[in-house]
Amino acid sequence: MKIEGLILVAKSAGETLLKYFRRERIPHKEKSGKSDLVTEADLAAQEKITEELARLHPDTPVIGEEGKREHEEGSYFLVDPLDGTLNFFHGIPYFSVSIALMEGREPIAGVVHAPALNETFYAVRGGGAYFNGEKLNLSSDIQLPNAIAVTGWPYDKRFIQWTEETLLLMQSKVQEVRIMGSAALETCYVAAGFIDVYWEVGLYPWDLAAGAIILKEAGGVVVDVEGDSFTLSSGRIVACSNCSICEEVLSILKKVGTTGFMNTNK
Repeated sequence: MKIEGLILVAKSAGETLLKYFRRERIPHKEKSGKSDLVTEADLAAQEKITEELARLHPDTPVIGEEGKREHEEGSYFLVDPLDGTLNFFHGIPYFSVSIALMEGREPIAGVVHAPALNETFYAVRGGGAYFNGEKLNLSSDIQLPNAIAVTGWPYDKRFIQWTEETLLLMQSKVQEVRIMGSAALETCYVAAGFIDVYWEVGLYPWDLAAGAIILKEAGGVVVDVEGDSFTLSSGRIVACSNCSICEEVLSILKKVGTTGFMNTNK
């Protein structure tokens, strides 16, 4: 597998999305709630990705948010055709296409492409991470009081209170907390040093797979919210630019606790 092929597929899907972007009255429907939408653009991008991956890798299954979701063993692609649908729907350019090549439960290559921003992040296991062709070498020594932190609102209402409590605690410890709306892109922004901390729960494997390998290959830190090893199936992530900040973040999250959390992979 050559990463160039995945980049071209992601960019092709991005071109499909841009045909719908900021167009009035994009056909859509709600999924789990009023902020969880699927639009005609999501479906069109999913179809484009599935067709092109089938042409390039006919023997490798594709699992996507808006398509087949069954777990696969061996090699398969894990795809989010439009991460940040609500941003997209409202004309906000912070959204992305995410494609990961998986081996079992581990990503071995990933691409995250933000078409409206003309930003492309990618990585292959053992080969480093790149942003628009330039290698990422994350060596941040920033301290937590000067850090930009990002989280997101979970669709699952069971996790709203936890998110609110952690946000308030984190806000008092960092320079500012933002909510940006694309898990894949936020993880990549940590890898590039644009933001310093990202934490969120209630996510899905396709939200996290590509961004996680890009962050790891850039030299960043990715763990579970309890400090355990990161797993895609948990739907929980803490992504940091360095180990020192990560330890402080985990200490802050520990004050709220995670009692009652369930596996959020659906």
